[in-house]
Amino acid sequence: MSVPLTAHLISLSTPRPYAAATEHAFLTAAGTGTLPPALLSLYLSQDRIYAAHAYPRFLGQLLARVPFSSLHAPDSPEERFHGDLVDVLAGALVNVRREVAMFAEVEKAFGLPPFAQWRERKATRDYTAEMARVGALGSLEDGLVFLWAMERVSWQGCYARRGRAAVPVSLRMIG
Repeated sequence: MSVPLTAHLISLSTPRPYAAATEHAFLTAAGTGTLPPALLSLYLSQDRIYAAHAYPRFLGQLLARVPFSSLHAPDSPEERFHGDLVDVLAGALVNVRREVAMFAEVEKAFGLPPFAQWRERKATRDYTAEMARVGALGSLEDGLVFLWAMERVSWQGCYARRGRAAVPVSLRMIG
């Protein structure tokens, strides 16, 4: 009996569990609204770079790898599966664009120092470079696993999901 890929991925043990990333003291402070405004601004500026620039590019690279073929009939299982993949990736793109719009709203609503004052940090560059590497050199399957892992870690650390704060936070570029 085969195990679904997501069940297999969840079952993997790591030297440092997800909790080390998703329950980090920094994220707890961000999620509970106790970070100093300048530090929250820096963090969100880096998250915005990831969301506005790297994520859409990564999704585009995955979309370009969906193996559509004129040999597949319009109602074939392959064509339906590939269409479903496009729907998932298109949905991710719509959602990340919504998230990008949220950054300006959060900056204004919380009176944060302007995100534009911050330069891209090395940790952000390293993370987005890894996304670019997987998107450019990895297989479609590699990219889909990477996408799943990013979202899993992000949502495990999301205080908004747990009703603790209005701003979702995740460990992406802290470092």
